Amino acid sequence: NGNVLLLAHRIELLRQAQQKLHLELGYAPPIEQGVSEVDMNCMWQGGAVVIASIQTLAGLKRLERYRQHPFDLILIDECHHAVSATYRRVVEYFTAINPACRVLGVTATPARADKAALGIVFDSTAYNYGVAQAIDDGWLVPVQQEFVGINQVDFSAVRTAKNTLGEADLSTADLEEVLTQEPVLHAMANPLIDICGQRKTLVFTAGVAHAHLLADVLNRHREGCAAAIDGTTVAKQRELAVERFAGGDLQYLVNCGVFTEGFDVPAVEVVAMGRPTKSIGLYMQMLGRGLRPAIHGESSTVVDGIVTAEGRRAAIASSSKPHMLSVDFVGNSQHSITD
Repeated sequence: NGNVLLLAHRIELLRQAQQKLHLELGYAPPIEQGVSEVDMNCMWQGGAVVIASIQTLAGLKRLERYRQHPFDLILIDECHHAVSATYRRVVEYFTAINPACRVLGVTATPARADKAALGIVFDSTAYNYGVAQAIDDGWLVPVQQEFVGINQVDFSAVRTAKNTLGEADLSTADLEEVLTQEPVLHAMANPLIDICGQRKTLVFTAGVAHAHLLADVLNRHREGCAAAIDGTTVAKQRELAVERFAGGDLQYLVNCGVFTEGFDVPAVEVVAMGRPTKSIGLYMQMLGRGLRPAIHGESSTVVDGIVTAEGRRAAIASSSKPHMLSVDFVGNSQHSITD
């Protein structure tokens, strides 16, 4: 009968959690985010589920609202971020009030090259399930990879800098300088048009300018087929673009670092790697956007309710999405999903 708190750092993750939990609980749990506050009157009897933005809840005034309504379980989505000061502040606040509170983190990117150990927040690894095993078990679709060489690209002068995961990776500024040249843009766009056919394609680029320029070139081939999204895109415009993409009005959704997390469109059939990376974590984030099986009905996938791995693999093989295709322009296919 204890209260449950689910923490995440992006509005997309909060809304997805609300939608999924609505199906399980029969009601949509409230979201604590920005000006939206949870009504404390609904928590007095316990058994409440609250979904909260870490940026909002980390404020002392927001935390104090829950002092009389402690949590027995805290769930952290994308928990490789949990070593940050904001997450630690929230966890320490609630575990101090209720020492029996348990904290569970889930992530597809557990390795942090900046050595900020998840052990700061978590005592143990409860369960580890790799992508290759999930494919073999029929929960994710198989991966096909196609490498497309670009003769016009020279990465020899690209320097190294830290990425958002704290890893040593290729400099975004240097990559953009190389990849935004007109011949390179066409060397990416032309094969995408030829290879992808009519399939929904999510494109990852090196930077903001690269995303918008590549979308422009794709639209020159077929007007209105592509849209570019970056971190500065207003939320409503981003939501509309994702809706159009999921609904089939857009074929190419081109983005710079926006959809590595919090993007849930199972209809993605092709993931285009338009930026090189040394990071296995970033590579897996990009690749993972296309691994979900096709949707069956309103919300379930074609494998839901099938009890055997053989049955799930057969369902995927006979579905509208028997596999996903990774189109690699920059050599990322050297990474292994078994790493």
